[in-house]
This record gives sequence, structure tokens and C-alpha cells, in this order.
Amino acid sequence: MRRIIYFAVVLGLWIAPVSFLSAGEEKIVEQKEPLKERQQFNKLRRSTKNIYKVTMRSSVTYRLQTALGYVSTIDLPEPALKVFAGDQDLFKVEVYEKQVLVKPITDETDARTNLIIITGSGRLAFDVSVGPPETADFVLDFRLPQDDESLVKNAFEMKVEEKVSAIKKSFQEKEEKLDEKAQKLSEEKLREKVAKGVTTIELKASESKGEVQVNLLSLSRVGDKAYLRFSVLNYSKTPYKVLKAAVGAVEYERKLLKNRESGVIEFPAELELSRVIQPDSYVYGVIVFDYRALGKSQKPVLRILEDVPEHGAERNIEIKGFRWFE
Repeated sequence: MRRIIYFAVVLGLWIAPVSFLSAGEEKIVEQKEPLKERQQFNKLRRSTKNIYKVTMRSSVTYRLQTALGYVSTIDLPEPALKVFAGDQDLFKVEVYEKQVLVKPITDETDARTNLIIITGSGRLAFDVSVGPPETADFVLDFRLPQDDESLVKNAFEMKVEEKVSAIKKSFQEKEEKLDEKAQKLSEEKLREKVAKGVTTIELKASESKGEVQVNLLSLSRVGDKAYLRFSVLNYSKTPYKVLKAAVGAVEYERKLLKNRESGVIEFPAELELSRVIQPDSYVYGVIVFDYRALGKSQKPVLRILEDVPEHGAERNIEIKGFRWFE
């Protein structure tokens, strides 16, 4: 009788793990797509597992998934002034200056609520839900929008530095017979000259199509190079895939007492912009091109074309007639 019981126990232990692992594998497969979708939705930059860097946007609803027995932390770049939770019976919310802690107190998988945080820079909105521990968000690390602008500014400064280096090399070849002291003084004067040669025009033009908006920010000139800065806001439910972005000039001719377009000239340029702009995200872009003056019958134009499937509707955006250097 003992042998039969021992054999049954051993057999039960051998069969149970196989059944459990199979169910677990199916569960992981089911959760894989929602997890990937949420990461793309928030356009998060992952530092470690379940920890993300996010940009503060008042026009976006962020998704925060919690898990029973875990705490999710919202790290802010500035103190939270007010915090409102939709259902405090399902979620416990604590505020510590620049940190907001969210913890579910229910294991209901369909439990959801909204969370609003007010800071000095504006409002943050969250859609909070409950899920398995392996899909929980541990930390959402927010940064201010101007921190994103510094990335574009760094690219601009690198171009200036390249220009300084090129002029410096040419200058050194001509002045190689000068002593070290004179050369150092000349380099300082050269940097001052390049810095004074930077001209910037602030732009406020914008156009939108199909819930995608393009905003022109500024046009800068350094020597013979020009830099057109802009931003793209995708508040639609589908990704915006950039096929091409170009700056150029629209030619006009006088016909029947009216100015009519007769053609478009595209300037050779380099583009710095994400090729795919996810839903509910806001990104910056820069087009670098050789500066040129425009004629009286020409107006500047920025065109951004979308790469869409044959059955999709194009969301091409065009901004004409913005400010240009005189």
C-alpha cells in the first residue's frame, strides 16, 4: 500500500509541473502583444526592465499598469501641486513632493481608474489598470519638454563646432609661422566671429492633417548653412511613418492678374527626425541645407510626406510662405 501511495505522489509531482509550464507559456504569449503595444503607445525610452523615461505632455493620456503587491512610482521633475484619483477604493495613491506612488488594493484584472497630477508646468493624465506582475510599470521617470529641445540644440552646436574646426584648420595652415601666443589669440577671435555670425528667426507657422500636426519653430543660419527646426505631434491612433521631409522654394508667375504656382525647387538637405512617430507622441526634427536667398517670385515651403500602404489615406503636410532671411 505504501509503494502505491509513493508512486502516486511521485507521478503527481512529475505531471503537475508540465501542465503548469504549458499554461504559463500560453499566458506569456497572450500578454506579449499588450505589453509591446503599451510600450510603443507611451514611446518610452527604456533604461532597465519596467523603468521608463517619458516626456511631460498635457495633451497625452499616459498608460500606467500596476500589479497587486507592487508599487508603481511616478517621478516628476518638479513638485506635484495637486493629485486626483478617480477610485480610491481600488487604488492607494501617496504623494511625496516630486514622487507619486500608486498601488492597487484589489486583484480584479478589470479594475481601472484615472489619475490627474498638476505641476507648475501643467497637467498630466493617466489611465491606470491592474495586470500581472511581469507587465507592471515600476517607474515612469518624467522630464520637461525643454530637455528634449536640448537634444536638437546639441546637434546644432555640433554643426557650429564642425564649422569652427574647418575654419581653424584653414587658418592654421596660413598662420603656421606665427608663435604659439599669437595663434591662441587668433583662435579666440575666430570663435567670437563665428558666434556673432549665427542668425536665428523664430517661426510660428503650423499645419495639420489627419490628426498629425507640424509646427515650425525656428530658422537659423551659420555661414553658408541653414537649420530649419520643427516639431511633429501625432495625436492619432496610428503611427506616422515619414517617407520624406524636404525644404525648398515655390515658384510663382503672374497670370490673369493672379499669382499662380509654376513649380517647386527642392534644396539638397540632411534630415534629423524619427522615421516612425508613434501615436500620442511629440518629436523634434531638424533639416540642414545650404543657405540661399529667395527671389521675388519665390516663397519657402516645407513638405513632409507619409509612407502609407496602398489602402491607407495619405497625411502629407505642407507649410508655405513662412519667414525667410532678408
